[in-house]
Amino acid sequence: MTLKKAINQIHLWLGLTSGLVVVIIGLTGATYAFVEELKPVFYKERLYVVPGKTKVLPLSQLLAVAEKAVNNKPVARVEISVQPDRTYVFRSVKLDPEGLTYWDYYQYFYRVYVNPYNGKVVKVEDTKQEFFQLVLGLHMRMLFGEKIGHYVVGGSVLMFIVLLISGIIMWWPKKWTRKGRDQSFKVKWDASSRRVNYDLHKVLGFYVAGILLVTSLTGLVWVFEWMENSVRYLANGAETVEKTKLPTSAVMLPDASSGLDKAFATARERNSEAFAYQVNFPLMANAAINISSYRKDWNRYNRVQENYDRYSGKLLRSAPFARLNGGDQIYQLNYDLHTGSVLGLPGKIMTFFAGLIAASLPVTGFRIWWARRKKR
Repeated sequence: MTLKKAINQIHLWLGLTSGLVVVIIGLTGATYAFVEELKPVFYKERLYVVPGKTKVLPLSQLLAVAEKAVNNKPVARVEISVQPDRTYVFRSVKLDPEGLTYWDYYQYFYRVYVNPYNGKVVKVEDTKQEFFQLVLGLHMRMLFGEKIGHYVVGGSVLMFIVLLISGIIMWWPKKWTRKGRDQSFKVKWDASSRRVNYDLHKVLGFYVAGILLVTSLTGLVWVFEWMENSVRYLANGAETVEKTKLPTSAVMLPDASSGLDKAFATARERNSEAFAYQVNFPLMANAAINISSYRKDWNRYNRVQENYDRYSGKLLRSAPFARLNGGDQIYQLNYDLHTGSVLGLPGKIMTFFAGLIAASLPVTGFRIWWARRKKR
């Protein structure tokens, strides 16, 4: 078997193996690309309030309201927009790493939307059943738990990367003549349906291959620890990088309320130009409050992360993106590269269309194989 035939066979069988998962990942990724733009349209009632004539209530008081709304389940964090007509969005979640399905993995997941002016609960959302969360669950784990979905998605993405590389090799023109370039860069729309299908697979696949390689590699950073460690190592060399992972659930003690309010007031004063804030509440009695100030949209790379003492509200550590080591910078940038938001709206649009084309490639590829199979 020649090298070309071997590459063709690898491309074929990996495509048939991972095709269904790639279709789902592509469609859900395209849908989720505009989640920040779509939610205000579909969830207007829960996201917006009429600004009050008085100042917003202390964060500790609003936190108590949110905890009461979910029957005193621990609240992990809150997202706060600087826009005066937005609700505060609190999140309470408990995960079971051993859960086999999406519904087992999330023991519960709630978002509580609170009016910051009067402390009234606007909406208690069962996020476990919410549409965009289900889309994300499909995209990340195929609605399995972490234990199974981790390998289903990770394995399929690894195969997809090989498919992209082998596809580029197969796409490469034998001769860079005008005819060769036309066959590689253009879809012959006036040809037979079989030829059009072949061109859609070959040509569109080439045009989005670079974007899909970026989204695939950045996706693997979250799936496999070895991938994350490799990225950090490449960015830092042999330097050891200490990673601080935020808690998934938290309990705020009563005597820490004043510290929370002081910490948030300090964070807003220090980062007054912020677009939004995310406050992660501490897990243990000796843990700190983590406050992220997003400077432009919800971009991870363009934020300042700060730690505050939970009792006194004193600033303990400030870590703007520019002061992070190379590994942490790459990791913070990972989400924005994956979604295309690093380039703003144009980047999201490119990611959206790349996701749709990624979903089409297994379909057009299967049609090519099926037509050849019938011919034989």
